[in-house]
Formats: sequence, structure tokens, C-alpha cells
Amino acid sequence: MRNIRPAMQAPRKTELARQLLAPGQRQLAPALRALLITVDGKRDASELCRLGRGLGLGENSVQLLQEKGLIELPAPLEAPRSPQRAQEMALAAQAAERAQAAKRLVNARFFALDLVTRMLAGREADLRNRSREADTHSRFMEWVDLCCERIEEHSDASRAAMFRERVEAAMRG
Repeated sequence: MRNIRPAMQAPRKTELARQLLAPGQRQLAPALRALLITVDGKRDASELCRLGRGLGLGENSVQLLQEKGLIELPAPLEAPRSPQRAQEMALAAQAAERAQAAKRLVNARFFALDLVTRMLAGREADLRNRSREADTHSRFMEWVDLCCERIEEHSDASRAAMFRERVEAAMRG
């Protein structure tokens, strides 16, 4: 995130905003409506944020207008980052990455199980049972090694190598 740069942030009303500000329309909260009325394409985002705070809308009032589709900004509006907020965002990003990795592992495991079933045609029952224990990346790779050994026993090394390549590609997403 970056700080708001006043010279680059002159929000403008959208067509939706103009419709909601038409006479007789009262769909917006009074404070939000008052702030939206002040958006004229000349006042920068920092000035509008100050006006929003004065109306009791808080620090993210301009961002709220943008999220509701009521204003357009020439560049994305981002609030200054506090050290605590930066740490929260980093933790959230790490959690998202872990979730994505877990999803890739599950998808790769199902793919590998299907592939080994096809390659071994009925001789994979114990591998199927052991796949349930492959719940981490390292355990999964150990299971893949075992599958490769079994494929090589019943077929050849090139089929085992092909199995490994395809499974590793599935892990990458």
C-alpha cells in the first residue's frame, strides 16, 4: 500500500452516484450523501477524507465511496499503513498462501491417485490406503516415491518418471 498523494487523487462521481443524488432519491445515509455531494473532480482524496472524518464517516470514507461504485479514482486509493496493519496484512498473506498450498496438495493427491490407479490397473489398493496419510507435502512426496517404485516394478522406469513429472506439474498448479 502507499500513501495518498493529493495531486494524483481527484475523484469523480460515477453515473450511479449521479442517479443516487437525483431529487427524491434517499438511498444513501445522510453523511455519505453529504460527502458524495462534495466530490467534484477538483477536491483531492485527502481533502475528501478530511471532510468524511468531519462527517463522522471515519478514515476510509473515500474508499467506501469507491467500493460502492460511487466515485472513480485516477489511481487506486490506499490508506497509509501502520506497522501493526502491515504485520496483519503479512500474516493474512501467509495464511492465504498456506491455504492455496493445501488446496494444491489436495488436488495433486487426487490427480496422482487417479493416475496411479490407471497405471497399475487394480494393483494399487495398498497405495490408495497409504494416500490417506499423505497430508503434508513431505508425506505426499514420500507416497509419490512409493508409487514410482511400484510403477517401475510393474512397468518401467520411463512410466514412473512420467508419473512423477505429471504429479509435480499438478503440485505447481
